[in-house]
Amino acid sequence: MTLVGKKEKIDRRGVIEEDNNTNNGYISHTKNFNRHLLDDFYSTVESTEFYDLAEAILAEIQDPNDVVKCAEVVSKREPGGAFYRAKLWAKISHLLEDIENEKKHNLELRQLCELVGLPPNKAKGYIIQGKAIESVEKAFINTGNLREAPPALFQYAQRQKDRAGEYLIEAAKIFEKKSSATPTQIHREWCHKNGSIKANLDIIKPSDWWAFGHPKWRKKEDFPGSIPGEIYANALYYFAPKTGVAVDAMAGSGMFKRVYDDRDRWQKDSAFDLEIHLFDLHPCRNFIQKHDARKPLPIKADWIFIDPPYFGQSNHLFDGDLAAAKHYAEYLELLKEVIVALTASLLPNGKLCIFLPKWSGLKPENPNYDVPADAYSLAINAGLHWIDAAFVSRARQQEPGSARKNNAAKRYRRMRSDTCVLNVFEKSGV
Repeated sequence: MTLVGKKEKIDRRGVIEEDNNTNNGYISHTKNFNRHLLDDFYSTVESTEFYDLAEAILAEIQDPNDVVKCAEVVSKREPGGAFYRAKLWAKISHLLEDIENEKKHNLELRQLCELVGLPPNKAKGYIIQGKAIESVEKAFINTGNLREAPPALFQYAQRQKDRAGEYLIEAAKIFEKKSSATPTQIHREWCHKNGSIKANLDIIKPSDWWAFGHPKWRKKEDFPGSIPGEIYANALYYFAPKTGVAVDAMAGSGMFKRVYDDRDRWQKDSAFDLEIHLFDLHPCRNFIQKHDARKPLPIKADWIFIDPPYFGQSNHLFDGDLAAAKHYAEYLELLKEVIVALTASLLPNGKLCIFLPKWSGLKPENPNYDVPADAYSLAINAGLHWIDAAFVSRARQQEPGSARKNNAAKRYRRMRSDTCVLNVFEKSGV
């Protein structure tokens, strides 16, 4: 430091003032350095120099008033504007962390927003974006391509709320493979793997009517059919014990495992710690064991779920006697064998979930079969007692090519089967 006869200081507006009340006056080289840094930042044009200055400001500038001005200056630049605006707002958030009083904290943030004419809700959005970028950096993933991404990418990330960091990590990995990827392409790939934020917000339903317009867990391309994973999540949440053995006895593509492994997103405070097993007559994954559900399981279970092939609707999708059954009486006889075998596989107080739709032909002369009700009778006769039911939309009216069937349903006054019933039964304690 250089000694002088009086101390000069820089106020929050960047004005140099004299302080005549000090006995050991000096000029802070750090403050002068910061002011030169800000002046250079406001005037620089060349991108590489701009990036270097932005990183220096993030490291050196500690006055929130200066940082917020920089955040709004940088927002007008392309490329790099959206990236550094978010990082600078995250920096502001960190600078305000010492304010423990929430009202005072919000007041300080609001005053900073007023300084640059920005609504506080937008500032909070930029803070979410900036902290998501920090997540990428903490994962030691290159943010070079993210730095030049347009604002839309960070807006997509912000909409994922507590998963914004995961979103940008995924985006950075996609950029590594394809630097020309657009925000729309990246978002489409994210939704294909993870579903949209709408799915994340309503996984667990508060009532017995379950409709999932934006399924989070999508069916695999190599498997012909799969129920939405949200059905497993809700069935586990409401009817499974927190510890014990849980089984999907007709596992199909293994959706049950995907949902259970992803339980942090839906279990809330339940902290499930289940031992899970998957079985199927024709396993298509190495973690699924081969087993005919008409025979008792090789293990005893506290919770069993089955989504059997649907009568009259599955013979073109799956192999096996249930799927191929042409007559309803034959189908029920096979389903009876399954229910009896699974009842024997339940531990005392164990629960069996059976997921089935009714069957309706399109023409007046076709019969109606109340498959869930008949399965109910089979379960009661097997010694179980019914405890609850949920009703699940199949969204068949929105399927591609449904217009003709919808019109036929109205013409023939034959309602289409558009609802599945999840009946839940319990085995008495011994």
